[in-house]
This record gives sequence, C-alpha cells and structure tokens, in this order.
Amino acid sequence: MGSDTKLPEKSIISGPIFNAYPDSIGGSLGDIVNFLQSPELKNVFQSFYILPSIFNTDLDRGFSIIDYELNDLYASGKDLKDLNEMGIDLKFDFVLNHSSVMSKQFQNILKNGEKSIYKDFFINWNKFWEGFGKMTDEGYIQPDPEYIKDMFFRKPGLPILMVRLPDGKEVPYWNTFYQEVRYEKIDVQDLMGAMDIQYIVAEKLAEMVNKALNEGKKPSGIEFGSFASYRNNVLDILESKRKYLGQMDLNIKSPLVWEYYEETLKKLAGYGAEIIRLDAFAYAPKEPGAKNFLNEPGTWNLLKGIKLNNL
Repeated sequence: MGSDTKLPEKSIISGPIFNAYPDSIGGSLGDIVNFLQSPELKNVFQSFYILPSIFNTDLDRGFSIIDYELNDLYASGKDLKDLNEMGIDLKFDFVLNHSSVMSKQFQNILKNGEKSIYKDFFINWNKFWEGFGKMTDEGYIQPDPEYIKDMFFRKPGLPILMVRLPDGKEVPYWNTFYQEVRYEKIDVQDLMGAMDIQYIVAEKLAEMVNKALNEGKKPSGIEFGSFASYRNNVLDILESKRKYLGQMDLNIKSPLVWEYYEETLKKLAGYGAEIIRLDAFAYAPKEPGAKNFLNEPGTWNLLKGIKLNNL
C-alpha cells in the first residue's frame, strides 16, 4: 500500500470497557461470558479487553506469546462468538517486540542453527553490533560507550541470552525482558554414552554434579576435584541439554517478521477484534547509537508500517 493511500474512515462508539484475564472470574472465559450475560450487566459494557493469557503463552501472565492460538484451558471460539452476539466489542493484545523462546521460530533455530529459515527472525546481538564495539572473551560484542549511552535496558547488564546451537556454537540474542536457563540433571547412562567411563565412576560423578545443580550452581561453577579429567565432557553434556525460558526480541528488519505481523493481525481480526493494543512496540525499533525505546523516527515508522500495510 502506497504512502499516500488513505485508510477508510471508521466511526468509533466509546463506552465502558471490561478488563479481565480469561481465567480471572470463575476459571475460564466461558465463566466470564456467563457473568456478563446476567440481567444486571445487560448493555453495561461496550467492549471487553481480554488479556493475553487467552492465547498460547508460557510466562509474564500471558505477555510471553508462543503463538496466538486460543488457550484450550481458558477459552473457545464459542466464547468469542457469544460475546459478539451480545454486541460486545473485543480488544486483544498484540506483542510487537518479542515472542517466547517456545515459539516455533525460536525452537526452529535451536533445532537447525544457522540453517534455520528463522535465523534472522530474532536479533543476533553480534550481527547487530558488528563494527560498533569489541568482542569479549565471553563471545559477545561489548558496544562502545558512545553507541549505547542512550539505550534503556530493563535489567542489569546487557540484554543478552547466550544460545547454544546444534553445532555447539554459542550465539548471543537480544533479550530485553525475562530470561532463564535451566540445566537438566544427568544420569549414569548419559555419562557412559558420551564417555569411555566405568559405571561406578559415572555414578559418583552424576551424584556430585546433580548435587551442585540442586545447590543452584551453574555448570561452569562446579568443582570437579578428583574428577577434573571429566570436566570438559560433562560440561558439554550439560550445555547441550540446557533449556531456556524467556522472551526474545524480534528483528523488525526481517521480512519474515512482517509476515508474522500480518498473519497475527489477521488471526486477531478473525477472533472478532475491534481494538488491538500494540504491546511493547516502543522497544522494537533499534539502531546503534539511538535510543531503543520510543526512538525517532524508528518508533513512528514502525507504527506507520503497521497502519499502511493495513495490518
């Protein structure tokens, strides 16, 4: 759609909005529908803002989106149809800046590494900062001060999640919001399958390692003592099996991200959305040396792109 294209005008009728998580009254959206159908609430609310745990999510009370399919535990298509038949407009969240590590796109990267079709769907920190800083011993670029001084990070340190690819390569990805790395316990069979090691040694080694993990130690902080000769092999096993939680920042320069935006908005429209709240949009545009929150002109270009493409 060209930049001079005028969007159709639409009259807006304003009225009270009912805000709720789908499981906040009763246990599901259906229970809320029954509540809103009570005679006392007839024609009281113009709109219903259904918060994002209505979707397939894992963290942050719904704002860590895996995908925008309805959460089978909390909602159904019939619930949305019932609300529509009651004349209640629906409002949903669309998270522009990030998606869950459990999303199909990020899981594809974990499976296929740099061969993944989604390798540029998220922001590779080192590609982003190439030429604007120095590589550290830890494998990520530390941006030069002049390029990062105006950036706002929501947590201490750089917003990075180090991700291990199938070939063992560690890649830093931009991670503004929550992150967690979990390490699975190992057992005797894990160790004997990966190393030329006797059963009793593997048993003692597994016991020692799992005890350290239970104490909250990271693999690199485990003291191996007399088992030091096995350290590198054990660390490789632990790191290859690690699991992630969190929300990864989307690369809005990727055409696949804009395809994802379009598909998502169409899905929300299919649910009957009359109002869509753009969550975390101000974090999405990023450039070296510029603010990474409500920057100019990036933020406004993003919103213009959403509008002009009729998303």
